[in-house]
Amino acid sequence: MASGLAVTSLFALMYAVVFVIGVWFLPSSIWGLIIMIAITVGMVLLQYGISPLIVGWLYKIDWIPYEEFAAQFPHLAESLDKVVSFRSIKMPRLGIIHDLNPNAFTFGWTKNSARVVLTDGILKYLNKKEQNAVFSHELGHVVHSDFILMTVVFAIPLLLLTVARWAYYASYFSRRGDSDEASYLRLALIAIAVLSFVSYYLSYLISLIVSRIREYYADEHSAEVLEDPNPLATGLVKIAYGLLVDGHIEERKKSRVRALRGLGIFDPSAAKGLGIISVGTTQTLSMEAIQKAAAWDLYNPWAKYYQAFSTHPLPAKRIMRLNMLCDIYGVQPEIDFSDAKRLKEEQAGKSMWDEFLADIFMKTLPTLVFIALLGITIVWIFDLAGFYNIAFLAPVYGNMWFIWAIGFYIIGFMSIIKTRYMYKGGYEDKKVLDLVTNVKVSPIRCIPAYIEGKIVGKGIPGYYFSEDMYFQDDTGLMYVDYRFGIGIVDLIFSLRSVNRLIGQRVRIKGWYRRGPSPYIQVDTIWSESGKRHRNYSKAFRYVWAVLAFILGIVCIYFYFQG
Repeated sequence: MASGLAVTSLFALMYAVVFVIGVWFLPSSIWGLIIMIAITVGMVLLQYGISPLIVGWLYKIDWIPYEEFAAQFPHLAESLDKVVSFRSIKMPRLGIIHDLNPNAFTFGWTKNSARVVLTDGILKYLNKKEQNAVFSHELGHVVHSDFILMTVVFAIPLLLLTVARWAYYASYFSRRGDSDEASYLRLALIAIAVLSFVSYYLSYLISLIVSRIREYYADEHSAEVLEDPNPLATGLVKIAYGLLVDGHIEERKKSRVRALRGLGIFDPSAAKGLGIISVGTTQTLSMEAIQKAAAWDLYNPWAKYYQAFSTHPLPAKRIMRLNMLCDIYGVQPEIDFSDAKRLKEEQAGKSMWDEFLADIFMKTLPTLVFIALLGITIVWIFDLAGFYNIAFLAPVYGNMWFIWAIGFYIIGFMSIIKTRYMYKGGYEDKKVLDLVTNVKVSPIRCIPAYIEGKIVGKGIPGYYFSEDMYFQDDTGLMYVDYRFGIGIVDLIFSLRSVNRLIGQRVRIKGWYRRGPSPYIQVDTIWSESGKRHRNYSKAFRYVWAVLAFILGIVCIYFYFQG
């Protein structure tokens, strides 16, 4: 849910600080473990208790009394009344965020103390049925008590991580003894640490699966309230790829292309943004464009990677599930992805695994070299390969400073190659529609582009400290990633510049990526006020190469000193 990102980060920092203090003062006793588990449970309960208050402080939400809400949005109030009456819950608190980034979220303690929030983007870009469907999805989270359930589900991995860390540090502090009993204790603690960490990782993946299942249940609730899954499907696809104006589906295409897909009510910690495809001047829904945009989720291997680590299902999965519900309500799915595979193959061929593996290789290239250096060092320490006995290798192999010097120089050059691969030149003017329909793009493989349009909102709507933005041109909307990567720099930009840029026409130079949703990473923004905003994230990446070269020089120095 959109409101959770900042709160989760805050409590993760608090947990880290508390754990370090606990490890320092309670290193190895069983009481130390009990106390650390108690502290972890206390942190979870504290987060559950004050998170709704923190969201209210960090997000600029215009709370609306029910009577005023019902007068402004009678179609939403009708569904709200239906759910409140049938489910016997208290009336949620209702809010609007005045931001054109189309989003919605809910938060609270229980289903009887819920807050449901919509943005102006939902009200502008979606028709009334679609607004109702998204609103009913959020009410589904309320009636299913997802606040409590997901708090418990995500607490389990945290408890296992606490046990793993305690066992590891306890084994470290118990190394003082040399008896057989102490040795067995250390081995047992290490085994507990490994087992607990593996369990933590698996339970974390399971908790994400549970989160995705809850999204499906909320989708089903929306279909149940409206007695039709299609409005949520069309609403989702408008948020994810969508339409800037309402149009009709061409009848000649309707028989072979009938579904939509989208990332609605989305999770900004897992998805970098959205693309909304325009119907253009013909007022006709471009099914081919939607299917090209959907093909990334359906066939790009990166989509499978992101699905595994996301709290929300991929948009195509949600739309397909909604289509399966259509028979229950006696309606036909409006669009499907029957032509998406052909369109993908025309653009990217039958398989994209070769490009995926190339991306992974480039992404991990400097790290792979560093791991190889560590391996060589281990071999050297124990002389596992007998290199000392090889005459022409012995002089070099006998001094690891020389090997590490060469290694750092290789790491530096690999870092430069990686940066040039990820930040290509050759910028061309593009539209959102041109970018969103590209299947081959990835978080590593970019399209350098200029785009022109208007900043219409924040990347996280209503969040005071959002450094990212939302962009619109005459073909659609897209997330603008300004993140520099250094917290204080991002904070300064969010406070000084974002609000001033909203509403201005801009020209953006950057790199279009997808991971899993479309976004453009900023190099430069020129605004109509005449100001230029640079982002030096690309240049900052070269710092790692320079650092590697400096470490190489240091190693050469010690080599000659030896």
